[in-house]
Amino acid sequence: MNNAQTPEARAKLSRAMKGNRNGLGTVFSEEERARRSAFMRGPRNPMKQDKARATASARLKGKCRGPQNPNWNGGKHLVNGYVRVYTPEHPFANVLGYVFEHRLVMEAHLGRTLLPSEVVHHINGITDDNRIENLMLFPSNGEHKRNHKRRKT
Repeated sequence: MNNAQTPEARAKLSRAMKGNRNGLGTVFSEEERARRSAFMRGPRNPMKQDKARATASARLKGKCRGPQNPNWNGGKHLVNGYVRVYTPEHPFANVLGYVFEHRLVMEAHLGRTLLPSEVVHHINGITDDNRIENLMLFPSNGEHKRNHKRRKT
């Protein structure tokens, strides 16, 4: 069965849709078309508002990072009990430029950058106590887990 329209059917559809811009069978008057067109160009169009918000946030993205941000608190904040420090130049900083403070303290103590596989353990279990006396370095997460199992038994 062929789905192509006959020339008569196409002509009939064309006459029915004449003046119909939206394709839904509704023919708008010139005034209504002008009103709708003005709305789509105006500031109350929700799609334009979203675009304006995105543009504003993109403009602010570079300017309000780090110390330029009005909510800046010195570059430290807590994430699940661990302190993160703003260090964007660190090779293992996250997307926002933060590194866990206990890793930075251990790196300063050792004088080298820690490998991603190395794990820093808090001896007393207090995750925001980042004194070097409270930190222990494990070469892998497996060694770190074995240490926890030994302490439980």
